[in-house]
Amino acid sequence: MKIRTKTTIFPLLAVFVTAIMLSVPPAFAEEVTITTAAGNLSTPGCEEAAEGCYTPGDVTVDVGTIITMTNTDSAGIHTFTAGTVDGFTPTATGEFDSGILNADDSFTYTADTTGEIPYYCMLHTWMQGTITIQEAGASSMMDDKMMSIKMDLDQIMAEIKTGDGMANEPMTIDLTLTDLDGNGIEHITYNIKATQGSEVILDEEGHMHKGTMMNSHATTALPMDASDSMPVVLTVESVGFGHDELYVDAPGEIATKQVVPEFGTIAAMILAVAIISVIAVSTRSRLSIMPRI
Repeated sequence: MKIRTKTTIFPLLAVFVTAIMLSVPPAFAEEVTITTAAGNLSTPGCEEAAEGCYTPGDVTVDVGTIITMTNTDSAGIHTFTAGTVDGFTPTATGEFDSGILNADDSFTYTADTTGEIPYYCMLHTWMQGTITIQEAGASSMMDDKMMSIKMDLDQIMAEIKTGDGMANEPMTIDLTLTDLDGNGIEHITYNIKATQGSEVILDEEGHMHKGTMMNSHATTALPMDASDSMPVVLTVESVGFGHDELYVDAPGEIATKQVVPEFGTIAAMILAVAIISVIAVSTRSRLSIMPRI
């Protein structure tokens, strides 16, 4: 009887332990949280901000990661819906759909396959983000890549196009960041600063998202016309690369530029006087050769 009792208890105990193990989520599963961004999301505008309409808007995770999506907007309802938006026309792709979430409501999705999943809010289609799912263990390789980029800031090319730089008007700045082969630098956080004399007219942080090559900025109104003696000095510095657990600090200067008008005010006045003089001389010349009647 004792032998029979032992034989019965141990299989039952094994089944009981197995059931408990299957009912408990793996302790090693990573967890990531995505929330709606701060600010007014019910009208377009958040998509123009560096952080986008979701926080984080672009995230990279390993297969098996548990992603919790939370609506933190106390003033509106939103969704997290996998799919794309063409203009204002959304197309759901089916990987996940939170349905309508009220303030502080959450939805959980487990990343179960590799690939890139764009998502949006079906009530406010300008709200968009991307989840990139990679094989487990790819993070260390990404860290190595980020570290190699960190060591090669001198391989980043900055193209800066600006407006005219007129007094009492803001100056637009278009910044394009590429590598030496012309490929866009993705997931770089940078700081762009503009000064004229001792006055700081722009000092803000920007980020190049995946697929983005150019960001636009604007200064406050210039105190005076940009000139050789009072140029607008632009400085672009790297802050870091990546997102979340893949973020790597990488401070360093990328580029500087002095902005002066192609023709200064005095040069423009001289040019205008010269043109008027030429017109006057030409007019007198034509009149002098006309026959008298």
